[in-house]
Amino acid sequence: MKILNILITPSYESTRDAMGFSEEEDYNSDAVLFQQGYNMDILKLEPGEEFTISDDFKGQVDCEETQYKFIELKEEWEDEPDDWDEDYYEEGDPIDLLPGRYHFLEDGITIKELS
Repeated sequence: MKILNILITPSYESTRDAMGFSEEEDYNSDAVLFQQGYNMDILKLEPGEEFTISDDFKGQVDCEETQYKFIELKEEWEDEPDDWDEDYYEEGDPIDLLPGRYHFLEDGITIKELS
C-alpha cells in the first residue's frame, strides 16, 4: 500500500499573527516566510483514510512520482461532481488542497473532497 504524503503549510497571515506582528506594523517579511517554512508538516495517509485540513492551512500533494486524481465537492448548481480537470494540469503538477475534509480513496490514487 502506497502512503500519500501531503505537505501542510500554515497561511502567511496566521504565521505573521503567531509571531506577534500585525498587518499595519513594519516587520521583516523574510522572517515570516522563514517561520512559515519552518512550521510546515507532512501528513501521511494510507488508502481509505479521511483527513481534515484546518482553517489557516493549505495542503499540497506532489504528483511527480504518482499522478493522483482529485474529485471536487459538487456545488449546489452542478449536476455531478467534477473530476480533476486534466485540461488545466500537466502531468506532475501538484494538487492544492484548501481547508476542508477529504477522503483518500481505497484505490490509492484518488482524493475526494467531502466538505
